[in-house]
Amino acid sequence: MWCLISNPHSENILEVRPIPKGTNGHATLNSVTGLYHGRRGSAMVWIAPVCAVVAVGFQPDPAALVPLYRQALAERERQYGPRHPKTARSASDLGLFLRAQGDLANAAPLLRRALEIDELALGPEHAVTGADVENLASVLPPSEALPLYRRAAGHPDAAIAARNLTRLAAVEKSPALYRKALAKEEEASGANHPRVAVRLNDLALALDLKEAEPLLRRARAIQEKALGVKHPETAVTWSNLANVLLATGRLAEAETMQRRALAALENALDSEHPRVATSASNLADVLRAKRDFAGARRYYQKALTIDEKVYGPNHPEVAADRENLASLLEEIKAAGK
Repeated sequence: MWCLISNPHSENILEVRPIPKGTNGHATLNSVTGLYHGRRGSAMVWIAPVCAVVAVGFQPDPAALVPLYRQALAERERQYGPRHPKTARSASDLGLFLRAQGDLANAAPLLRRALEIDELALGPEHAVTGADVENLASVLPPSEALPLYRRAAGHPDAAIAARNLTRLAAVEKSPALYRKALAKEEEASGANHPRVAVRLNDLALALDLKEAEPLLRRARAIQEKALGVKHPETAVTWSNLANVLLATGRLAEAETMQRRALAALENALDSEHPRVATSASNLADVLRAKRDFAGARRYYQKALTIDEKVYGPNHPEVAADRENLASLLEEIKAAGK
């Protein structure tokens, strides 16, 4: 999800995002790919930091706003000159707006210009310059973006370093880099900030189950206190932790936590939100492990119904839902139930 922010140098909120799908078997932690997965494939949900646009009232056609951004940039150039940081801000604003519309080709030169201006005017170690580096990287092909993310990961601003260490860790599947990202986030935000919970989740993905569990429990404690028990990010961590409990055979606790997660997501989002489908499939995995085949069938069917409505009949999510349901029916038949 791309998004436009009024201040392009800050991280505003957290977003729930799905984990890529796995294959057969109960939810496990894949130490190679760093993904929790279960039968559903994308049966885990995870969290990651991301910015957000809050839509309030009238929303104009985005195409109609581009001339206004260009006019603002031209006015800043007239007032302050082409190499002033305020001109860089307008160039960056326009570049980020185009990025939000998916126009990466036209966003790149504007974001590059902002970086060049700020490097000269503010210096390479300024936080604004560091944010310019990661903004530019976000619109470039991976081969061009990676050196910029490496540069941003070494920035003296701890928040910028944390974000970009996380990006590098995801590319390299490196627990060591995730640990560095966590340490930088704690330095930037404090030990009990919700963003620290995000980094704890990221690190847990890269570790074995024994190491992952205390990290997820710490993330859970942070989110329950800072965000509350009704927040979807808290629910996501419950779901992640429930998958660890499932994989380690603690089925009763896993079921309780997974049901809490599903209820919270239904209340916070929408009963037909795709995240609800993911959580329903997670719960079905737990019930299947408990040989509650009727319950598992009900929640696999719920996931399938939601995903068909959201994605249409030919989407990979729907195919995975159908596979889950079909394999469950085969298991029921083999068990003679």
